[in-house]
Formats: sequence, structure tokens, C-alpha cells
Amino acid sequence: MGYAPQMQPPVPDFEPPLTPALVIDLDAVDHNVAAVLARAGGPGRWRPHVKTVKSQAVIARLLAAGVHCLKVATVPELELVLEAAESHGSSIDVLVAYPLRGSAVEAVEALARRHAGARIHLLADDPAHLTELRATGLPIFLDVDLGMGRTGTPPEDWRGVSTDGVSGLHGYDGHHTWTQRQAAHAGYDRLCALADALGVSGLDVITSGTHSYAHALDHEGLQTGPWRAQISPGTVVLSDTRTAPAAADLGLRQAAWVVSRAVSVRGDRVTLDAGSKALSPDARPSGVAPAHPDWAWRGPSEEHQPCRGEGVCAGSLVWLVPTHVCTTVNLYREAWFSRSGAIVTRQHIGAAGRALVV
Repeated sequence: MGYAPQMQPPVPDFEPPLTPALVIDLDAVDHNVAAVLARAGGPGRWRPHVKTVKSQAVIARLLAAGVHCLKVATVPELELVLEAAESHGSSIDVLVAYPLRGSAVEAVEALARRHAGARIHLLADDPAHLTELRATGLPIFLDVDLGMGRTGTPPEDWRGVSTDGVSGLHGYDGHHTWTQRQAAHAGYDRLCALADALGVSGLDVITSGTHSYAHALDHEGLQTGPWRAQISPGTVVLSDTRTAPAAADLGLRQAAWVVSRAVSVRGDRVTLDAGSKALSPDARPSGVAPAHPDWAWRGPSEEHQPCRGEGVCAGSLVWLVPTHVCTTVNLYREAWFSRSGAIVTRQHIGAAGRALVV
């Protein structure tokens, strides 16, 4: 499978009322959070992206561990985080790591008024956007394009901009993989040069998701500059098969599982009910069945996942690990949560799908 973390289902005898079902192991969540904090150097150095977890129960575990700096991508995710922090009685510092425009900015302003104790940062895509966002009075991060070519402005083109209202730099390098240390470091060199030129002493410089955080942690300029360098992996909280290098580096435990059922078995064909509406719709294969590592996964349809393999009969439950946990969690309205080998609660998955209003 090419995936090394502990992969034993947290409640192997659990029979969910309906399948497919999402199960999140809170013991594994706590283990993973502690592992990232130890590797990053404490809560102030990690700003996880909550697009992965979308759950107040998991956000509460982050807050309990002292992680009060978070990233979100959508307005509903921001609302979820603010409500979780309020319920937990915690302070919160949130970067909306997406270049919001129009009514979305107005929605953030409304949330900021409702949650006056929270610190909420917007993200400026370019100098003109920065000027527009200053009218909100909210602190702003500059989105620095380090070569990903998705959003933001190259570091050289941010030079000379006024830093009024600027709270930091966001240089997300999601295009770099685990093995591209040299290329990642070249981008961090440019980011540090920009930080020096703008005089962002004492502010935050955020980089790095799950596939490049190790490069940021061993970049001397980032880690020793007169700013607070933060990494922002979120997938590591729950883990998935694409997280294999990070899982090995951190010693992660698999926290997110999908319980599926074999709805049809004929010869060496096994069809599960975890199709593209239940498991990693953007990845092929969409997951693995740790108890059946030799199964060959065929392309899914919306409600069916055919595999070529043996070892189960029709009606059997099969525990799956997603290839991409972020898009998997987004498919569910509720999840089962386990602790100490037992299901302890069922909770709503917040900010899933798309909302019309907040």
C-alpha cells in the first residue's frame, strides 16, 4: 500500500445504522496533534488548515492542545471555527486563506462584529486587492506566489507596497512535494527577502502544507528571522494515504475511516457502497482497505466501488482509509466519533458542501 501509520480500525465491531459512514478516532487525533506540535516546536509554530476536519469536536481537540492559530478557506469554515472557539471559551486567531471578493468580504465583516474577541485576517491577492480590503479595518496577510501559480503575487512584485494594516505574509507552496527540498528552499529565500524588504519584524510568515512542512522547518532563514514562522498542514490531523511521507516522519495514526459494506460479491469481484459520493471523489484509487491490501481498485461510480479481490461475503463491512481525507470529510453531514475503542458520540460535520448564507 505504500502507507505506514497504524491502520487498525478504532472500533472493529461497530455496526453503523447506515453505510457508508465516517468514523473519526479522537485518540488518534490527539496523538497526531501532539506529534505535529513536537515536530513544529509548539503551538505558535503551527497554523493548521481546518478544511480537513470541518468538525467542532476535532477543532476542540486542537484548542485543548493550545493551538489557537488556524486557517480556513471558506466563510462557513470561518463561522465553524469562531463558534467552536466560543463554545470552548478560547481565544482564536484565524486567517481566511483565500482571496475573498464582494459579498464574501461583507460576510466576514459581519462575523467579525459578532465575534469581537476573535482576531480574523483577510488575504490580499495583489496590491489593488490589498487597497480594497483595507476598508474593512481587518488585519491582512499578503498572498505571496512562490511558484504555485494559483493565487497571489510574486514576492518581487509585492516590494514597495505599504504595510499599513498588514499582519503577515502567506507563501503557500503546495506545488512542492516531500522530495523537493532545494526548490522549496529557493522559494523561502525569496519570501524571507520580501519580509526583510517590507520590515515585517514581529509578524507571521506562513508557509507549507502537509507535503512540504519539513522543508520549511529546516530552512534557517525562516526559522531564525525576526518574525514568527508557521507551517500550516491540516491533513496530518486525520491522515490519509497521500500523507504517507508525513505520516512516517511524524508517526501518525490513522484517525479518519469510512465504514463501507460489500453490496455485491461475484467470483473475485467485490463491490462496495463507497463510491465517489462517499470516498475521495478527486483521487484514483479513492482509498485502501487495510485488511485487504491485495485488492485491485477499479474506477468508482457514484454509489459503487468495484474491486477485484476476495475474502469477504455479501453484506460484510469493510473499513477504508481515504486517499484524500479533505474531500472525503466534505461529503458527510455527520460522523461517528470514537475513543478508547468505543463509539462515544455522533456529531454534525460543519461547513461541508456549499452554503447559500451564513
